[in-house]
Parts: sequence; C-alpha cells; structure tokens
Amino acid sequence: MLLSFFIFIASIVSYIDYKKRLIPDKIIIPAILFIGLLKWSNETLVMTDFIAVGLVVFIFIIPILFGMVFGGGDIRFGAFCALFLGLEQVGVFIALSGVIHLLILALLHRKSFAFAPAMSLAALSAYMIGIL
Repeated sequence: MLLSFFIFIASIVSYIDYKKRLIPDKIIIPAILFIGLLKWSNETLVMTDFIAVGLVVFIFIIPILFGMVFGGGDIRFGAFCALFLGLEQVGVFIALSGVIHLLILALLHRKSFAFAPAMSLAALSAYMIGIL
C-alpha cells in the first residue's frame, strides 16, 4: 500500500510539475500527512524518518539560498520522498536526484527542467536499492 501510494502521488506531482512548474500544496501536504499515517499504522514510522525529512529539507534549501530555480514545492515533495524512504535510503535519494536531473537536462539540451520527475525516479531507485 505504501509503495502504491507513493507511486500514485509521485506520478501526479511529476506530471503537474512538468506541465506547470508547480507542485500544489493541496496535493503534497495531505500526501505527507497520509504517508506518515500509513507508516504509523504499519508500525514502520520511526524517529529516524523525521531526521531524514529534516536532512532533505536542509539540503534542498541550499539552492534557494543561491538563487537557483527551486521552490517550496520541491522542498515539500523532497520531504514526502524522504518520509517514504527513511534515513537509510535518503542519502542515495539525494545523490540520485541530482544525477538524474542533470542527465535529464543534458539529454534534453536544456538549462532548466522540473525537478519532481527526477526526485520521483531517484526515490523509486533508492527504494529498490534498499530492498535488494
């Protein structure tokens, strides 16, 4: 159920971000709360999940401080991904998010592209690495 919910939300958010360069709070905030409730009800929500969220929020604020095209929606979606993954996989997620985004930019010969699709692919990849 957790993986299915993540894929559902990540797909919607990635599509909207790609089309509109926007991650709607009316989708991502309830999704964060719901994934937290899912993990809590499965008894898989642990304190280190909150550390993972804090780490991602801290790291994802850095581009904003340097004036890069990055917004609060990206930070909230990153928090959603971190809560889904947990602390064990968050480092892989952060690294893969950057690498995948750079690959997308290079393949499309663009200087800018929505970040949610890269984060979605990175989170799914980190999840798969974690279950191997």
